[in-house]
This record gives sequence, C-alpha cells and structure tokens, in this order.
Amino acid sequence: MDLDEYQTTFLLYAPAKNPAGWNLDLAAFGAALEAAFPEVRYETRQGRQLRLSFWAVTAEGIEFTGFASNEGRDTVVLVDNTAEEAAVFITWLRDSYIASPDLIRFSSEPAVEAGIETDWRLPAAGDTASIAEELKHHIQVVQR
Repeated sequence: MDLDEYQTTFLLYAPAKNPAGWNLDLAAFGAALEAAFPEVRYETRQGRQLRLSFWAVTAEGIEFTGFASNEGRDTVVLVDNTAEEAAVFITWLRDSYIASPDLIRFSSEPAVEAGIETDWRLPAAGDTASIAEELKHHIQVVQR
C-alpha cells in the first residue's frame, strides 16, 4: 500500500483525562476556519449531538471535509485525506487554534475498524512532515 496516496478518516480529540481541554466552541471554530483558509463553508447541525460540519480549502488546493463536536470530548474528524493533507490541517489546529499543543490525541478509520481503542499522541512540536510521518506510522501499525 502506498501511504502517500492512501486516504482515510482521521479522528482528532482532546485527551480522555481532559475531554474539554481544547475549549472547543463551535462558533469560534467556524470563525477560526474562515480566518485560516481562503475557502470555507460550515454549518451547525443538531442531530444526536450538536456538531459543526465544515469544508475548507487551502491556498494550495488541499480540501478538508469533516466535522467538529464538543459533546463528551472535544473532537474534530477529517474525512478522506492522505496523511500529508491531514498533517496540514493538524498543524494549523495545533499551532493556531488549541491553546495547549500537547492536547491532541488521534486515531483513524482503520484503527476503529480493527477495534483498536488506543489514543495516539501527536507531537506537541515539529513540522507538518513530522506529523505526516506519525500519521503514516499509525496506519502501518494498525493495519498489520
């Protein structure tokens, strides 16, 4: 499998011991997306839980589709991105939105499908490439 081309869903969330650690306010998150990305659409929906669904595009043309929720545990889900693409969003989230960069945990669709419930920790420092490598390593481990 070519991990450079592999697209999956990435789940990003606050640590279980600090489930509201991001102070994720959905209206403020929508405004932060608008400030950070040249093209953004979002809406807040009330289903089983209140969530903000979003679509954003970087100046380089990388698209992000997902949702954010603050019910139970601060969470952002990115749907159908490569590790490199997700790393661009995660770098923004870590460096520009979340007050404490050490509070990002993650998982992925392959991990969930395999029944792996382990929280993976994203590096609190490091560039986009190091985050992408961590995401790729995670996918390699959970698909064994």
